[in-house]
Amino acid sequence: MTQFDTIVEQIDGPRSTASYSGETSPEEIRRKLLDVIARSAFNNLRAYSNCCRSTLWAIQTHLRLPDTATLRASSTLAGGIAGTGETCGAVLGALMAIGQAMGSDGYHEAERDLQARAAAKTFVDSFTEAIGSTRCPGIQQSIIGWVCDDPSKTQAWHEANGPIGCAAACGLAARLAAEQILLHSDTLNG
Repeated sequence: MTQFDTIVEQIDGPRSTASYSGETSPEEIRRKLLDVIARSAFNNLRAYSNCCRSTLWAIQTHLRLPDTATLRASSTLAGGIAGTGETCGAVLGALMAIGQAMGSDGYHEAERDLQARAAAKTFVDSFTEAIGSTRCPGIQQSIIGWVCDDPSKTQAWHEANGPIGCAAACGLAARLAAEQILLHSDTLNG
């Protein structure tokens, strides 16, 4: 099993049954929330085919960060910025969510912006460590061992489970970004 297969299994693997009786620790609740966010982003991509929106929407929905303007703005970033294969749309959606949750509303809150950038850097480092890149070609290389850089390769991409790998990248990005948002939520709201 490859490292990427492990990521897919963690996100789309066996579902744990939620328990609503008895005591549940804050850490267990946090873990379940992160699982739900990751699975939501994974399923969003499989259903709607927009990596940036799928990731952003999962985080917005489950962390209660509604903002249709931000979601609408993310529409053009799928496929590595408008389908160009540059920075992965899942990474961009995750960064948008971190900025939405942690950034400032103006230029007068420099400390908030510094915290948001630090969280974004931690997210990018964690994502890169897990997958090897933040760019579509590097992620594709990690997923299937080659890059789908030509429309004539689309069928082979599907047969090699490329779309499942991209959905897993969305799930991973959503989980890692939500971890940063939750980690810093006390500081931001406190």
